[in-house]
Amino acid sequence: MLKLLAFLFVFVCAASVADVCAQQSILILDRAPSAESVESVGLTKQSDAFIADDFVIGAGKEDWVIDRIRLWGVADPNAPSPRALGDLVKKISLLGGIAPDLPKPNQPPGADCDCHNLPVLKSTSIEPGSNTGGNRDVEITRGAQIHGSPTWQIDFSDLRWSVPSGVRIQFGVFAESNSGCAWYNLATPSDAAEQLRVFSSTGKFEKAFTSPSPARINVQVWGHLLARISIRPTGQKLQVILWNAPFLGAEQVDRTSLHFGPDKAVPESTEIEDVQHSGQPALVMLFQPAASGITPRSVNACLTGKRQDGAPFEACDLLSH
Repeated sequence: MLKLLAFLFVFVCAASVADVCAQQSILILDRAPSAESVESVGLTKQSDAFIADDFVIGAGKEDWVIDRIRLWGVADPNAPSPRALGDLVKKISLLGGIAPDLPKPNQPPGADCDCHNLPVLKSTSIEPGSNTGGNRDVEITRGAQIHGSPTWQIDFSDLRWSVPSGVRIQFGVFAESNSGCAWYNLATPSDAAEQLRVFSSTGKFEKAFTSPSPARINVQVWGHLLARISIRPTGQKLQVILWNAPFLGAEQVDRTSLHFGPDKAVPESTEIEDVQHSGQPALVMLFQPAASGITPRSVNACLTGKRQDGAPFEACDLLSH
């Protein structure tokens, strides 16, 4: 099953209709730098590889869409006082994928298969002497110094990366150097036995990374839950059915948070009904097409909202014309 999941990098909305999708995001993993974030993890003798760490989000049978990942880079201490990240790096890429199962206690790890290679999720070139890239979805800002070396905060946005909950997700940054300098990740010392891993620039696993000072790479992750709806015309209105899921029952929805379509229409009515007579009640809503911003040329539409605990969700469906 995990081999299949390793390839599920689902884009919630096709690029041609992305304007009808309006995701909400929440911070779902916070491994941000702290006063203890004084470690820098990197490869000093290899420029065609990078180090990957992992994280786990969610619980149970939740499906999450990762919208944004934030990481921090540290300048090579041997670099000659860089003013900007572009002085060191000409291109930077975020790679990610499903991690293999951890070996059982007292057993060696199994062979790594290509299903756990890490594809590129987002990348950008960087102008020399600046923190400006060619991709607006990658934002670079200067941070504080660590042991006299500059740091940079890097935000990779609009990822639309669908991942299962409760599964180890690998991530890493590959930086193409323009100065022969090494790339380092800001990290926090850890007494846990987690093992960092080395991947080639093409995202293929090479070896485990061992260090006398165990650390975890600092990272923050924002995302939203992925739910399922059906959109059905009924007279002059649109009926939207939010189907029951293990992580999102009809009674768990904050009805005041519901919005539909590009114009974020609010529902005219909301009712809990057992539409399929299956014992699984769904939330049934009615919307005015004009208020939702849907036009005859619209291909799909999305419903956004929140659970009562504040977790945002999004669900999209094709429109019938």
